[in-house]
Amino acid sequence: MQRRFAALLLLASASFAFGAAPEQDRQAILKMAGNFKVIFDFEETYPIAPDYKPLSKPYHEEAVEVVTIAEDTPERITLQHLLVVGSAEKSHVIKHWAQIWTWEDTKLLDYAGSQGKDAWERHTATADEAKGQWSQLVTSVDDTPRYESLGKWTHENGESSWISQPTRRPLPRREYEARDDYDYLIVLNRHTLTPTGWVHAQDNKKVVDRDGKKYVLSRETGLNQYNRTDDPLAAKATEWWAENSNVWNSIRNFWVDAGEKPGPKFTYETMLDGVGISKKFKELEKDKPDAESVNKALAPYLSASR
Repeated sequence: MQRRFAALLLLASASFAFGAAPEQDRQAILKMAGNFKVIFDFEETYPIAPDYKPLSKPYHEEAVEVVTIAEDTPERITLQHLLVVGSAEKSHVIKHWAQIWTWEDTKLLDYAGSQGKDAWERHTATADEAKGQWSQLVTSVDDTPRYESLGKWTHENGESSWISQPTRRPLPRREYEARDDYDYLIVLNRHTLTPTGWVHAQDNKKVVDRDGKKYVLSRETGLNQYNRTDDPLAAKATEWWAENSNVWNSIRNFWVDAGEKPGPKFTYETMLDGVGISKKFKELEKDKPDAESVNKALAPYLSASR
């Protein structure tokens, strides 16, 4: 009897260990936190659609960015990005995107928007589809979702890298107001650790999907290089996050929970009773209410869209 109990206990322990997130994966994600000088480069490489001419001038920007660990549990890690813009005398902090990593995630949001109208479809992955993989949910600056995908971390020949599945994404912020000749991106995302930090490489298709026609406009490559820095500007972001992290953690948790609720589709209103949701976010950041009050303030924007 004792032998049988011991065998069952060993089997249960083995099963639990098999499903646990690999520590090597977790450490790779956590290594993306820190203070960085970031170089953003994007270039349209070649056309697909007839008569389309790729942009002649590549996009290039540089910034100081702090990536802080907002959440660290055995099966979920959240990294919050904070941009610092301006000079030492006149700098200010912009809350940037967040990346939410979830081990063997089965509740996913597939971006389904087009022509500037954001919408998502809730997708339930099978246990086999999610096995051994991490989802990466990327948020907007206000923590509403942008896109999500499953992918696998690999650690081979000294290289640690995560590659997404093909992922539909809304127009990037750098082109959202400047262009209206395509509707969304289909992207392969790769995150790779480097000796000086990490890189986010992107293989992008710019897709036109309107008036009953769907085609690829052009291909684009993107490379965001995060190189560690001791720039004193980073301290501004650290101070800002210390003052505002509680309320923004509550806002982020609201949207994550909302995305995981039952139902085939997810969307939200940007205006309710004459009050834009962006104004509501500013009010919440200023007043810094508790999580219950945050949920109460944002729930009407969510429920009005169902």
